[in-house]
Amino acid sequence: MAENVSPSGMTEDEAKEFHGIFQQTMGGFFGAVVVAHILAWMYCPWLSSDACNATVANVASTVLPIVS
Repeated sequence: MAENVSPSGMTEDEAKEFHGIFQQTMGGFFGAVVVAHILAWMYCPWLSSDACNATVANVASTVLPIVS
């Protein structure tokens, strides 16, 4: 008996397994993003000091010409 296959080529069980892995990976990615933002804020709290903003502007003016 043939299994019901969706247009993606996956069966329902395969799609559920893929979805579970996708959710775990997305959760890990968002967790890393939150940690990165916390570390960046600890290093240089935004919207708080002119010295920090000047440092960020200096780094940006140095890095942007290299990247572009």
